[in-house]
Amino acid sequence: MDFRQDNRSITEIAYKRLQGTASDEEIEIYERWYASFKDEELELGEGDVDATSQLGAGLYSKLMLKVSKEQPKKTSYIIHLKWFAAAAVLVLGMAYWLYQSNALNKLLNNQSARQVQIVPGKAKATLKLANGRSILLQENEDGLVIDSKSLKYTDGTGIVIPENQLLNRQEMILSTPKGGTYQVVLPDGSKVWLNALSSIKLPADFASAFERHVELSGEAYFEVAKSKIRYQGSQKRRPFLVSVGNRTVEVLGTHFNIKSYAEEKGVKTTLLEGSVRVGTGNKYKVISPGQQALVTNDNISTSTVDVEEAVAWKNGNFQFADEDIQHVMLDIARWYNVEVVYQGAVTKERFGGTISRNKPITEVLASLEETGAVHFKIEGRSVIVMR
Repeated sequence: MDFRQDNRSITEIAYKRLQGTASDEEIEIYERWYASFKDEELELGEGDVDATSQLGAGLYSKLMLKVSKEQPKKTSYIIHLKWFAAAAVLVLGMAYWLYQSNALNKLLNNQSARQVQIVPGKAKATLKLANGRSILLQENEDGLVIDSKSLKYTDGTGIVIPENQLLNRQEMILSTPKGGTYQVVLPDGSKVWLNALSSIKLPADFASAFERHVELSGEAYFEVAKSKIRYQGSQKRRPFLVSVGNRTVEVLGTHFNIKSYAEEKGVKTTLLEGSVRVGTGNKYKVISPGQQALVTNDNISTSTVDVEEAVAWKNGNFQFADEDIQHVMLDIARWYNVEVVYQGAVTKERFGGTISRNKPITEVLASLEETGAVHFKIEGRSVIVMR
């Protein structure tokens, strides 16, 4: 069979392969077609990158996944043009074939009948006041602004609260659920971005106390504003402290990310700008931009990291570097509000790459499946992970 001249047959087989209905003979045809591409046909040259490979790369949103067995520190990021070209042919060919055969409508109807629609997370949060009242914040707003006397959204729209409840006299907790994220401007002008399933607590005296002290659960990115207050007869810069359980981050600079989910190992503080002092018990370490401090129990270790990976979530991406599937699925589960179930042995292979968090979960999982290292099945709001 001349595979290059019979893309429609290949796309039909590819579709059946995805549905699990392809015969052994058809799978063999598909694999021979894939093997028929030569890497040298797709070598990169200035100005002559194959259009098909470019399209394949765009369709998969820069996700470059390389599986590495038994070498967790050597995970590679390779722009595999052969794979991208094949992916593009499949995507375009399948779209044409599905349209021609009306299979797309049938597929969507069947899926909607038996499956819950799983969409990406969005701006979603709740503000809890000291009297127990909870305010469900509007999803069509970019964020919340808290000052000493009022609450409002970032576009200036006010939030009504009882007149006898002055904000500078009560504790507040801003929290996001699974599938939620939110930005908040604190009374001192500091900005905080909360990731999914996270919360930040402000004490009643945040605006007036010498020390600005907040408590964090989950993950947040901070841009801390400079603030001075008259203290012991002179103007002094107010410290900014973030507590995560019995661990404390003292801000000496401005931009940093803290990840502190209970189901993950330790507390990670990644510094982008300025400096911070990380402490647990009686131990403290100061880190510089480009460094990450990991606090586990009473130990503090530091390392140089790619800060873009730490804040990828804030910029709308998943980004993994040499991560196991369990860590990858933790981030996916929080963002898409799904439960993850492992069926059989869990793959030991590692993953790395970047993909938009705005894509449907099916696209994210399909991209991971392309490595051949893992497979998925969706049942309701559960994602079943298989080898």
